[in-house]
Amino acid sequence: MQRGIVVDITFDEQLSDVVRRAGLCRPENRFFQRARALESVEADAALTIARHWQAITKAFMFTTISSLGVMARGFSAQPAPDREVLGAFQTAFRVIGDDLDNFAPEFNSVSPDGAAGIHYLWWEDSIVAPLAALAPGAHAQEPAEGVRELLANMDRLAGSHLGAAVQLRVVETIALDIAVAFRRIFSRVLVDGGKVFASAGSLAWIDSHIRAETGHAQSVSDHETGMTVIAESERDRAELVRLATEYVANWARALDHFAALLAR
Repeated sequence: MQRGIVVDITFDEQLSDVVRRAGLCRPENRFFQRARALESVEADAALTIARHWQAITKAFMFTTISSLGVMARGFSAQPAPDREVLGAFQTAFRVIGDDLDNFAPEFNSVSPDGAAGIHYLWWEDSIVAPLAALAPGAHAQEPAEGVRELLANMDRLAGSHLGAAVQLRVVETIALDIAVAFRRIFSRVLVDGGKVFASAGSLAWIDSHIRAETGHAQSVSDHETGMTVIAESERDRAELVRLATEYVANWARALDHFAALLAR
C-alpha cells in the first residue's frame, strides 16, 4: 500500500508540472499580471470577460457531470468497482456538486436559492446582468477563438471516463488565482467615476469562490481520494497526462484572450 501511495504522489506532481509548464500559475501568467496592475477597468471589457466566463463555467459544470456519467455507467457494468476509485468518484461528485447545488458552506451561506444558485446562472444574474444593463445595445458575440477551443475541448472530455479527473484537477489548481484576478477586475469597473459593483454583497460569487477553492484544490489532489486515483492503469495515466496537456494549452489561450481584453 505504501508503495502505491508514493507512486500516486509522483503522478500528481507530474500533473502539477503540466499546469506550470503551460504558464497558468502566478506570477508568470499574463492575465494574472494585468489584473493585478489595473487601476480601473472599462465596462465593455468587463462585460465581454463576464460573458465568456459564464459560457466557460456552464460548459465546465455540465461536461464534468457528463464525464461522471460515463464513469457511473462503467461502474454499473462491474460486479465490484474498486473502492479507492469510488472514493475519488465521491470527491469529484462533491466538488462539481458545489457548482450545481452549493453544498459547501462558503457557497450556501450567500448563494441564491433554487436554480438561481447554479453557478453560471448566479454569475449571469449578479455579474453579467448589471454590466449588460449599462450597455443594452451590446449584444453577446461569438466567443473568441481561444475561448471556443476551450469549450470544444470540454465537450470532448464529456465523453471520456477521465474527463472529470482532467477538468477538476486542472481547474481547481488555477481557480483561486482566477477568482482573485476577477476580484481585482470587477471591483475596479468604473462608469462615470463610480464603481459598478460597490455594495458589500455584489461580488459574493467571487468572494465565496476565493474562500472555497483552497479546499477544492486540496481534495482533487489528495493522494488517496483525488483525481489521479481515477486513472487505474498505466495506459490511463498516460492518457490522463495527454488530455491534461491539451486542456491546459486551451486554458492558456483563453486566459491570454482575457489579458488582451484588459490591455485595450
